[in-house]
Amino acid sequence: MDEFVDDVDELEGNLRDIAFANAHLGGTAPVVRALRGLDAHSVLDVGSGLADIPLALAEDAARRGVELRVTCLDRSEQMLALARRRCREHHALSFVRAEGTELPFASGSFDVVLCTLALHHFDREPARALLRELRRVARLTPLVCDLRRSPVAFAATWLWSRTSRNRLTRHDAPLSVRRAYTPGEAVELARAAGWTAPVVRREPFFRMTLADAS
Repeated sequence: MDEFVDDVDELEGNLRDIAFANAHLGGTAPVVRALRGLDAHSVLDVGSGLADIPLALAEDAARRGVELRVTCLDRSEQMLALARRRCREHHALSFVRAEGTELPFASGSFDVVLCTLALHHFDREPARALLRELRRVARLTPLVCDLRRSPVAFAATWLWSRTSRNRLTRHDAPLSVRRAYTPGEAVELARAAGWTAPVVRREPFFRMTLADAS
């Protein structure tokens, strides 16, 4: 959601649909897998929404005996309020309101800077600004997980969205695929944003993971 939503229950329902898709359709697993392969103890999640992925990361780290702190950042105070309530003040999570294109942190402040299902909300120039900020603040690597645009992805997402009664989900899910970048376009944007060696991995269910291999 880019704008304030009058019906908070409808917004929360939409975010729960997204959290379900992350958990069961390839959104959370690639991020957990990537974090396990990095010696990361601090993560910034830009555009954290309901904070379902930060919570999954914190719980996975706890099971492995790893100390991990995750800062959840969103431009919407409405989103942050819902995330705080859902996470019940989890000790490993903190919350910040800010713009992803102007992160209020010094360079290299976090081991990993994560951005999930947000890149497609940005046109090319703002997307480059976002990716530039993610790279600046990440000590090890930025990690962007998003949808892959294709006609098949659009059709499959449209069908999935019909299983929900939520008006926002039914409208926004297919639109998100239509606005998404292809893997090649994502790599081009990352290079233009100053990433040294951007690599993209195709994930199941029409998702992709973009990281900087430098």
